[in-house]
Amino acid sequence: MILEGGPSGQGGVFAPPGRATPAKLKVQANLCLDDATVHAVLEAVDSYAVILNSQRQILAANPVLLDALTLEGPARCQGLRIGETLECVHACEGPDGCGSSRACRRCGALLSILATQATGQVSEGECLISLQREGRWEAREFGVRSSPLVVAGHALTLLTLRDISAQKRRETLERIFIHDLMNSLQGLKGWAEILQGAGADAASVAGHVLDMAGHLTAEVDAQRRLLQAECGELVPDLQSVAGEAVLDELERTLGASLVSRLVRMPPAPGAGFLRTDPAILGRVLSNMAVNAVEALPPGGLARIWFERRSGRPRYVVENPGCMAPEVADRVFQRSFSTKANRGRGLGTYGMKLLGETVLGGQVGFTTNWTEGTRFFIELPGDD
Repeated sequence: MILEGGPSGQGGVFAPPGRATPAKLKVQANLCLDDATVHAVLEAVDSYAVILNSQRQILAANPVLLDALTLEGPARCQGLRIGETLECVHACEGPDGCGSSRACRRCGALLSILATQATGQVSEGECLISLQREGRWEAREFGVRSSPLVVAGHALTLLTLRDISAQKRRETLERIFIHDLMNSLQGLKGWAEILQGAGADAASVAGHVLDMAGHLTAEVDAQRRLLQAECGELVPDLQSVAGEAVLDELERTLGASLVSRLVRMPPAPGAGFLRTDPAILGRVLSNMAVNAVEALPPGGLARIWFERRSGRPRYVVENPGCMAPEVADRVFQRSFSTKANRGRGLGTYGMKLLGETVLGGQVGFTTNWTEGTRFFIELPGDD
């Protein structure tokens, strides 16, 4: 789970380790089950809600959350922490599970819980979370609220998580897509006005209009694919295609200014063919290439190549920089971007969603000062 606008002053805190013994956990859970107020509160909340002990373990959950879980059994989340229950991708990275990994430093839910436990006051924030549920990666955004609660003398915490993914998706769509749409339409209008003027070179203007119309069509298609992928409705058109041919097409679509800063490495021996949807793969690689070039210092160059690793086709895009840990932990979140002034945040998210959910591959990255930052997509092999 990743923080986006959590409680102030908590950004570098790791949660205290340790969990209640099974016997103590059972006593605490039974107290909640026997308390009419707890039942009333949980039944009244129409979003996810849980009661937590001081070790941030779940003692009770409301029906809304229980109905959404893939885990089985009547006490299927009892004793777990919220990231473990929701299947956050970072929940198993730390030595004490949810709350103990590096990424947890920026978890909006965790910081809200810690603030309430420390102050006894209500705490609110937003939580961006990447889930891996039933083999499917997805990004979600929650508005979180922690409130103190005393049950039979025990200081507990009521945590609610309101799904604001649709709101965040709409905000991002408005910032990115509508902004780009208006820019393209203004450009088309400008060239049309030039064409109306005396002495205009009709053929030259028509070329510019066609280029802008093509860009506009590509942007609309990209947004359509993302929306279909999020709904599980995008079906790939699998074809056998030469690995280098995908890069040839990528260079044609990127344009001269981007390609001039992207060094294409020679193909590895035996790289050959792969079976994929070249259009969707091209969108993933385009996002990787654009992000790599945008991260370059003046005069810098990025690299791209196609290879095979253990028989699996793989594309890699590299730039010489190294990401800061706070960026690396959040890089695939839909609403997160290092380019805040430009309102971006779909490039890396789109890579992950299309590359894994639709193409069935693995999208990831490595970052260090020796090799720089390498984004890759590794696709299924022929077997």
